[in-house]
Amino acid sequence: MKTKAAARELPAAPALVIDGHSVIFAWKELRDLHAHSPNQARHLLVERLRQLHDSGAWSVILVFDGRFGSRLDRIEPASGDMVVAYSSPDCTADSLIEGFVARRRDRQRVTVVTADQAERRTVEALGAWCSSPEWLASELVERQGTLVEALGRIHRKARW
Repeated sequence: MKTKAAARELPAAPALVIDGHSVIFAWKELRDLHAHSPNQARHLLVERLRQLHDSGAWSVILVFDGRFGSRLDRIEPASGDMVVAYSSPDCTADSLIEGFVARRRDRQRVTVVTADQAERRTVEALGAWCSSPEWLASELVERQGTLVEALGRIHRKARW
């Protein structure tokens, strides 16, 4: 049996920092939705990523260029919570992401998802990993499958 102290020693999930609009415009379904309802496209992306965050595989941080929601000039994740951040008017999502990566001591445990090649080069130069929106789509499918399998095993054990 694990004690509370042992549970605290477990490493946090690696950070997955997502350039929200980059993903929206890379995924056809969200891009089409964004054309007539930008808020719905953002909301749908948040809901999909919440499932990924809740799987425990990643600590998800979703960053949008500001104009909507709360505006930040620095990302400060709260323990265990998924972060949805909007940059302040004088700051871009890219600069928020770069600042977050630059402040991290464990940059090798940070993966940034973006289709922006300049952003990829900057983040990789800072020591973090980069992945594409296409990779993110496959990660969502894989994690959903893993979750369904785990729930099936739990359900089968409960019947015995």
